[in-house]
Parts: sequence; C-alpha cells; structure tokens
Amino acid sequence: MRGVTPNDVAWESQQHSLFVDDEKSPIVAKPIVHSQLRIPQAFFSLAESVACFRDDRKWSLLYSVAWRLLFEDKALLSMVIDKQVSQLLAMQKTVSRDKHKMAAFVRFKSVNIDDAENDVPTTYEHYVAWFEPEHLIVREKSPFFRKRFSNMCWSILTPDLCAHWNRAELTFTTGIAKPPNIDDDLERLWLTYYENIFNPARLKVKAMQSEIPKKYWKNLPEAVLIKSLVSGSSKQSDAMLKAPSVPDKNYIMKSQFVKQQQEKLRGKRKEMN
Repeated sequence: MRGVTPNDVAWESQQHSLFVDDEKSPIVAKPIVHSQLRIPQAFFSLAESVACFRDDRKWSLLYSVAWRLLFEDKALLSMVIDKQVSQLLAMQKTVSRDKHKMAAFVRFKSVNIDDAENDVPTTYEHYVAWFEPEHLIVREKSPFFRKRFSNMCWSILTPDLCAHWNRAELTFTTGIAKPPNIDDDLERLWLTYYENIFNPARLKVKAMQSEIPKKYWKNLPEAVLIKSLVSGSSKQSDAMLKAPSVPDKNYIMKSQFVKQQQEKLRGKRKEMN
C-alpha cells in the first residue's frame, strides 16, 4: 500500500515480527499511495502452500509475484512459463508431495501412559510417531491425522514441530532432535505380517524406490526387512515357479497364518477407533 517495491525489501528469517507497529519504522513512515488493493484468491491458496517450503527465498519471490499481480498483470498466475510463477508452482508441487509422503509413511507406536490427574490413577494407550519432513508441513498436515485418528490419543514428533491430539484438542510444541526409543508389540505383529505378504514375483525395485525413497527407510519399521527380502526374491521366485500348481499343505498353512495376522491387525485397529 505504501509503494514499497520488491527491490526495496530485504527479507530476513531472524526477526521478532513481520510488521513492526512503530511510527519510527521507515516503512510505516511512508505515506499510503494505494488505498485499495485486490490480489486474486488463487495467489493466497498458492502462498499457503509455498509458505511451507524450506527456503527463506520464498518470501521475496511471493512478494514479487504479488506486486506484479497488482501492478503488471492480474492474470500472471496463468502464465506458467513465467520464471517466477514457475518457481512458485515447483515449490507448491514439492510441498504437496511431502505432505503425501507424510500421510503414507507415518507409523504409530503404542505407549502406555499413567494418568495421575484423576482421583483413581488409570493407564491409557498413547500412540507416538516419528517423522522427518523435507519441508515445514507439520502444522498444515496435522488436521489430516486428527480426522483420520480422531478416537486415538497421539503425538507426531518431528525435528521442526511436534503435534499432539488428545481426542479434544490439537496442540503443538517445539520439535525434538531424535526419535524416542519405543518397543511396541503392534510393530512386531506388523513386521510378521509384512514379511508373509511379500510377493517376490511382483517385486519392482525401481518403482518401490520411487514411491518409497531411501531417505524414509530409516523411520519405517518394515524397512529392516526390505534388503533381505529383495536379495532373496530371485530364489523365492524360482521356488514359486517350480512349485506344483495345486496348493500344497505348507501353502495352505501359510495362507491361514496370514489370515490370522490380518484378523489381529483388524482387531488392533478396532481398538484404536
């Protein structure tokens, strides 16, 4: 509104407030030259996503595009070949992909919590997950987990920010440096199930690495099995090809075992809900 051009603004990450309410501020001291400004709603939707991008250069880029929308071309966002617009769209796509990975790769572990606040001490299950996002998406993505696991008490811990849901309120605390060491029976059950449903005949390593990049493996419980399952896949495939077409007793027993594990996992999920 005061006509401060993008070239006149230096954005810094270390500051107490974005806009200082101080009459002595050189920006506030400038006269208002544009009393009414109209920025397309599409820009704000784009900016909400780009704001999660882990690079402070996003602020100058956003301000520059906002300025151009106001004073150069209101249809600027439709020009995807424009260098600045293209950069914003690339940031948005990267953030969106990171949100998708968070939804897919968060793994909860069960922890028993002693509730001493009541007159009669009780113990309840609290589910804890560790995730290392590429971008600053925890606050934006947490409502997804609140809706999906509304009947659970859970915490998602990350180096940036920690999200907590107590079945009534979603809160946030500062991030932590390392994941907690939690031993969970549900995880052991999941590993047994994962190992038994692995199909070497359908293994596509490149496709798997595309969907599950190696940087996520260290935080996935099933990742400890991937290397051994992949290395032994050729032998298993050969054995499957040489096996008789009629299911033998071992195959039937294994199928029954898998069904039992599925029922246990379903039972655990019902308890969570």
